[in-house]
Amino acid sequence: MKALAAGVPHESLVGILIARGWPEKEVYDALADHYQRLTGVDIPRHASAGASAKEAFFYLLTFSTLATWTIGLGCLAFALIDRWIVDPLFASYRQAFDTYTIPSSLAAILVAFPIYLLISRTVVREMVAHPEKLDSPVRKWLTYLALVIAASVFMGDLITALAFLLRGELTSRFLAKSFVVLVLSGGVFYYYFGGLRKTDAASAPLGRDKLMAALSSAVVLLMVILGFSHLGPPGLQREFRADSQRLHQLYDLSTQIKNYWGTHNSQLPANLDQLPGSAPTDPITRAPYEYHPKQDSQYELCAVFTRNSEPELGPSSDPWVHPAGRHCFPMNASALPQYPPQYFGD
Repeated sequence: MKALAAGVPHESLVGILIARGWPEKEVYDALADHYQRLTGVDIPRHASAGASAKEAFFYLLTFSTLATWTIGLGCLAFALIDRWIVDPLFASYRQAFDTYTIPSSLAAILVAFPIYLLISRTVVREMVAHPEKLDSPVRKWLTYLALVIAASVFMGDLITALAFLLRGELTSRFLAKSFVVLVLSGGVFYYYFGGLRKTDAASAPLGRDKLMAALSSAVVLLMVILGFSHLGPPGLQREFRADSQRLHQLYDLSTQIKNYWGTHNSQLPANLDQLPGSAPTDPITRAPYEYHPKQDSQYELCAVFTRNSEPELGPSSDPWVHPAGRHCFPMNASALPQYPPQYFGD
């Protein structure tokens, strides 16, 4: 403090110390202690200054929910694109992809997005009330870490879309998926890179945040409506799932009948009780399936279905296409039937 006593301006002293590698905060803390001893007046410390566990918690929760709902939104958009732009060469992949992607994506969005908005609003209000938090090391480190993770995820999505293009997928599907990736990644980077610039964040934080919140809410609401329009209510999905389980149980029965035919000198069983183990029953009504042996290796398996099957998920020659209600499938014990597809409805 001899330099101050010698008349050196404290601005020059601060600049010299910072140039020699001293942290700016420590320099000003030392000056505060000096003036406190000199004047005898206590200089109180701001209670919210500096990093804190609470601040780290809010930012970690913000970025974890951001990752959850943006990944869910991207997966939902990919699934809808696959349904809108149908590629018959990738139909089997689409069936497996859609089975769980749309429900799980909608669940991720519906849970994570409201939490993200609530926590983000709290963080923005804290920064407006305490502008010094814009320089928080916790905020900057966690923001850059989240941007790295976001870049990795979106790059992985783009690589996946390009890989399917190189495998022969329609170019229009690749362009649509690339647009989704660019919009999501561009929105995240625009918002958080802009927030890292102190001048932009301090000038109009609420206006920019309100605009991004409104845009993201509108996009999420639109995608959720589109997702439910394709998925249907839970009751409808339960009906499709029950029909799918009936098809697979009939397939298992046909496999057992074929094995019986091969081990009993090309003879059909007289009834299902002659098959090893207990015969499966309807998953809802618990009623046994109907079995009608015909001539030679021909027989029928019958079940009562809740809804029509989806013809778009398979060719017209699909042996498992069925109407709603009771339907019988003609079978041949000398050959194993085609494995039934997963019917879960639009």
